Amino acid sequence: MLGGGVGVLTGRHQVPGIPDRLVQTTLPRLVLVPVVFRLVMLVQALWAAGFGSSPALWTIAALHLVPNVAEIAWIFRWSDRDPASTRRLPAADAGFAVFLTLGAAFVAQEEWIASITWTHLMGTVMIWTLLRGAVAGALVIGGAVALDFVTPPGSSLGLFLTLGTALVASLAIVGLVGAAMRFALGFGEQQGRAAERERHRRDVHDTVLQVMESFAIPAPADELDPAASLDRVRRTARAQAMRIRISLEHEPAMPAGLHQRLRLLAAEMAAEGLRVEVVVQDDCGPDLSEETAAALHDAAREALRNTLKHSGTRRAVVSVEEIGGGISLTVRDHGAGFDVGDRRRGFGLENSIIARMAEIGGFARIESTPGLGTRVVLLGPSVLSLPVG
Repeated sequence: MLGGGVGVLTGRHQVPGIPDRLVQTTLPRLVLVPVVFRLVMLVQALWAAGFGSSPALWTIAALHLVPNVAEIAWIFRWSDRDPASTRRLPAADAGFAVFLTLGAAFVAQEEWIASITWTHLMGTVMIWTLLRGAVAGALVIGGAVALDFVTPPGSSLGLFLTLGTALVASLAIVGLVGAAMRFALGFGEQQGRAAERERHRRDVHDTVLQVMESFAIPAPADELDPAASLDRVRRTARAQAMRIRISLEHEPAMPAGLHQRLRLLAAEMAAEGLRVEVVVQDDCGPDLSEETAAALHDAAREALRNTLKHSGTRRAVVSVEEIGGGISLTVRDHGAGFDVGDRRRGFGLENSIIARMAEIGGFARIESTPGLGTRVVLLGPSVLSLPVG
């Protein structure tokens, strides 16, 4: 970025560790620094000169506002639509700076008018340095000093030192912004790796571990027909192995809607010995996002597997209804239940249900009473406020 921000936009320079798209988005916002500096200094100059100043001062001040207001409008309205305009902005700003300086020199010789033109030139140097690099900023300083030399009264040394300060400040800003971007990217990558590890642990828990534990659950047919029980275990193992293989080799082909997901989930649970009744409110969640539907399905499957393992009952009810701007999914059984306050939350409750719903901006609540069964309530938003993953 020190070699020129526009160079990054056109592909002539690459910033190590920072994606080009992020640079394209950040560069126009850097122009706010010199623009805000100009406006603050303009207010200070007008305040010091007093409201009874000459018309020439107010004319120059009004002209000084024109490019700054235009650049603010460009930053917030057009810079994202036309990234190539970032290359044209420095030239346009420099052209107006020459016009303003020459006009001020021949209109009136006042201290505060000179202060405004110097401030404008400082902003121009900062814009060229921020967008095109240190060399471009130095060339603008040379041009400004030459312009000041030919316009009376001329104080080139003072102007040179002032504009040099603006260049150094701009380089410091670029360095700080670059360091902040690298820090943010590094932090994001670290958080992403941690989230990926957590998702991997969750997937292992929800697939391999759950299947292994289902094998360990005693069934009446184990003693009556051991061969049939062994065949059931083999068929389940083959089905799960095939599912894992497909997920490793291809993108999982999941059904699009929550209703179809829940019907398949009920069939999956029936094969393992749990009868699930699915009750869905009419026209509930037809436009539900893929992320919300997947999270509700996976959290419901974990709740049903807990019912299968711990409740002592072979029946459960899954009900879905629309509430406000989201979807409420409830898993209910009338099994053994447990004391929510005394029992420590395991990995399944904490990660496969509560954390999974929190990732999409939803909520999970577990209600249970010994002897009266368990109810798991899942609330998911219809529209995600932030992207998942």
